[in-house]
Amino acid sequence: MSLPSMEFNQKRWNRLLLNGFWVVLALATAVEILYMYFVTELSAAEFFPRYVALPTLMMLGVVLSAEGCVRYLAPKYHDYFLIEASTLLAVIVTAIHSSLDYLLFFLFFPIMISIFYFQYKKLAFAIANTFASLYILYMLNVDIHTLISPIGLVSMTVLISVYSGIAFGVLTRGREALQHLRSSYESNQELLVRNILMDKLAKTDALTDTYNHMAYHEYVEKLVEQADQGSLHLQIAVMDIDNFKKVNDTYGHRAGDAVLREVAAIARSKVGANDFVARYGGEEFVILFTELEYPAAYDSVEEIRRTVAETPHDSLGGLPVTISIGINRYEPGMGKEKFFQGADAALYAAKRSGKNRTVAAEAMNVSQEAAAASEDNR
Repeated sequence: MSLPSMEFNQKRWNRLLLNGFWVVLALATAVEILYMYFVTELSAAEFFPRYVALPTLMMLGVVLSAEGCVRYLAPKYHDYFLIEASTLLAVIVTAIHSSLDYLLFFLFFPIMISIFYFQYKKLAFAIANTFASLYILYMLNVDIHTLISPIGLVSMTVLISVYSGIAFGVLTRGREALQHLRSSYESNQELLVRNILMDKLAKTDALTDTYNHMAYHEYVEKLVEQADQGSLHLQIAVMDIDNFKKVNDTYGHRAGDAVLREVAAIARSKVGANDFVARYGGEEFVILFTELEYPAAYDSVEEIRRTVAETPHDSLGGLPVTISIGINRYEPGMGKEKFFQGADAALYAAKRSGKNRTVAAEAMNVSQEAAAASEDNR
């Protein structure tokens, strides 16, 4: 499991570093021009070619090369090219202004750049570049060789070593913090997944893998609120397996459980992704349609009824079962109780009229009194 908010985004950071190189180029050029006009005693004709034009062109070449490497070469090389580019920029500035010994500290630039990558091998690569730059400049640049004594070179070596040790310490501490955050994130993710699974288990009927009675009541309240606002078309179907007690008595409860699972699977396969199938209790199921108009919802439950009636069950010796269904449409202001009672009364009417059929509540003009009477008669 990853930590998206903390994972190192190589492409983004490399782009930021390249932008930083352009800023360094612009600042270096601006400082040189200001130095030419306000500080140096050299004439512009003497100063400009060596201290403005030459370093600017060299640094421009380095930055453009870095841009090309990042654009055209494999990503695994990008980080190393940018560290190398930072080294070259530091060497150019230091070599051109070799009389200014304090600019040797600019050789730390690649080490600073490498810390952004949070990888020891890239920090080690930058440190090697820094040491190589220092010794090459000391050996090849006359001014630097003259300004820095052997003791001074040793001092610079020790200073770079100490700074490198600090960089390793910062990197180690940062990686520890990142690992701690990653561990915390993973623990939170595992807890979230566990809570989701527990919530699903609490709302799912273990036998049929449909929602349970509790989930139905929680879900229908939210849907009724939306239906009252006119934001969705809501239909309910209540279906019951015919003669299910006889199935249990004849073939046993294990066979009855197999029938329940098969009927639930058929119902789930015939409804939309946003529709809701729940085992209301015993052999009774509820379907909430949230995307279909009433005629389409009626056709859908009829298809479920026909499919169930045509499906043989091995646990019953190849015999099918049938279901009876009552369906009702939601009208704004109806409320969830009357909504369910209408479909339930229609189901009772389907049972009384021969079973294995679908009865619409509005077709029989079910009233609250009839719904209440059906509760007494079932």
